[in-house]
Amino acid sequence: MPNRPKMVTMQVPAELAERLQAVLNHVAEFRAKAKEPDADFAAAEARLGELVAEFECADLSVMLSALDPMDERVMVEGRSYRRLRQEAAETYLGLRGAIRVSRGLYRDEQIRNGPTVVPMELRAGVVEGRYTPAAAKLAGVLAQEMPSRSVDLVCRSAGVLPQGRASHFRVGTVLGERWEEIRERVEPLLVESMQLPAGVSAASVSVDRVSLAMAEPRPVTVEDKAAGVKKPIAVNYRMAFSGALTLYDADGEPLSTLRYAHVADGGAVALEDSLRRDLEVLVRRVPGLRVVTLADGAPEMQGILDRVTQGTPVAARLVDFWHLAEHLGEAIKALDRFAPDQLSDWKVLLLERDDAIETIEAALQSWAAPYTSESLPAAMHAALTYIQNRRDRLRYASARAAKLPIGSGTVEATGKAIVEVRMKRPGARWTPTGAQAIMGLRALVTSSTARWDLAIAQVLQTYTARVTPLQLRRKTARRSRP
Repeated sequence: MPNRPKMVTMQVPAELAERLQAVLNHVAEFRAKAKEPDADFAAAEARLGELVAEFECADLSVMLSALDPMDERVMVEGRSYRRLRQEAAETYLGLRGAIRVSRGLYRDEQIRNGPTVVPMELRAGVVEGRYTPAAAKLAGVLAQEMPSRSVDLVCRSAGVLPQGRASHFRVGTVLGERWEEIRERVEPLLVESMQLPAGVSAASVSVDRVSLAMAEPRPVTVEDKAAGVKKPIAVNYRMAFSGALTLYDADGEPLSTLRYAHVADGGAVALEDSLRRDLEVLVRRVPGLRVVTLADGAPEMQGILDRVTQGTPVAARLVDFWHLAEHLGEAIKALDRFAPDQLSDWKVLLLERDDAIETIEAALQSWAAPYTSESLPAAMHAALTYIQNRRDRLRYASARAAKLPIGSGTVEATGKAIVEVRMKRPGARWTPTGAQAIMGLRALVTSSTARWDLAIAQVLQTYTARVTPLQLRRKTARRSRP
């Protein structure tokens, strides 16, 4: 027979016993009414959820109270604190409701009328002095997934986080800001501890940009003064940066992708640093890892990739195959050269020969010969310039034969998943701090569940501190002079 879990005997507080009994009574009452034609299961289910939530909150109140040290003096992060005489009750927000707890306040002994701390909160890891860790984690997940109105609907439907929608978004943003504070230190740890897919053979490093509506202060106008607008803003579109580090097997099939996203202000540098650190870890963990860089033809994007891989052996540095095909297609259309047939032939040629780009360039130049510089179609000029400036990154045959990726679809998908889907809702506009907080969390979630769980555990850990009881200092009597 399987081993049964060991029963623990404890003195159950009367309130908990009553609430548990209420749950059991409700189930028993429904069983008794179940045979009646008008038995309302939906209503009974909803009521059961309410009773269970009340029982859970009462349990959490008891558990939190047990973390109150009750000692007169404690040490927190190298400083001593003394318990104040008055008891202070506070309401915390749990996953399924409010939790009322009476706990002690402690004042810094080194500072007269110094700041106070709540050791119970530090031991429990209460977020922002209000949310339990589980409640905060869920708020973070929801904030990166959908706008606050949708969050409110989901929470009310599921019977969780029964607080206002503004609170949910605020704590989600706070977690995102805290992640940004520790990101540089923690990101390499996430890659170090991640479980690598079986058969990893290659990795692509890709970067891209996506426009994002930002709310930026602007000068006050006469119209603003007349309307009483004190802090006017202008909505300007800035280019957010996205990045993807994708692992492939020996057949060139993608296995998993790590995603990154940063706002325009400082985003290029932050993206570059993250990709470089994580790539260094992966190259060390996977001996012989073949690395490919992929992006559109923009010099800024290619420059980021060159700096990311500086000092790392690179199997191929490529411009995304489909960006080149798009330029060639536009050039063919501009001259009425039966675009579908000609473009298909050139695509095949590019995948078969590394020198195909020279053949294509010669064909384009021969077509352009009858034109003057003023009459040459813009699309033809753009295609020729594109090839001349990026020739060495337009050789795909060897990479394709080695079953290495030649397209930057993973980073384009990253931009869509993080920025397009979440950040570009109708009427949405962002501040740099708020946008980065949400995009940072979303990058973790869309990378993998394991990456999110490890990262948010590190974020929540920053709200905890070790609390050590201290012995009371003995008062020594003054010796009187003889």
